[in-house]
Amino acid sequence: MRITAGSLRGRVLNVPDVEGLRPTPAKVRQALFNILGSVEELSLLDLFSGSGVMALEALSRGAASALSIEQNRNLTRNLSAIRTTWRLEEAWQIKTATVEKGLAMLSGQKFDLIFADPPYQQGFTDRLPQWLDQHGIGCEQLVIEESARVEPLWPAGWQCKQSRRYGDSTLHFLSRIA
Repeated sequence: MRITAGSLRGRVLNVPDVEGLRPTPAKVRQALFNILGSVEELSLLDLFSGSGVMALEALSRGAASALSIEQNRNLTRNLSAIRTTWRLEEAWQIKTATVEKGLAMLSGQKFDLIFADPPYQQGFTDRLPQWLDQHGIGCEQLVIEESARVEPLWPAGWQCKQSRRYGDSTLHFLSRIA
């Protein structure tokens, strides 16, 4: 897997073989960042980080910071090794925790962009906005990747501005209703 754009473009990302790991394909990543536009100087919260490729793409494209939350210790060890090898220690934080516990640790914090790629068809998509509200975590935009077979039910206070389908994956772009 390669980083598709920015200062880290072309770097190869070694991803451990972990059951259930489903890194976001290059086509979907490129589409996502084309839709988002510039991410320069933005802060990213990467939930269900897995391979870390979304945080790395954002940092490569100029994001000021990224915080990845992943519960699998093998994956977070790999992410930490990449962070050191690629000299991203100041810009990229990595936490080993379930998303629920990770969000509790971040209570009250604000991010420009939150990206979440939870395990498909397990109900996390519907719950994520509620967890953000519960912990007072702010964001300008929330993007959730989910199976195209799932029609999420968004909680009150959130609106889905658009959804884009790419094969079996759909990207949902949400924001809070003012």
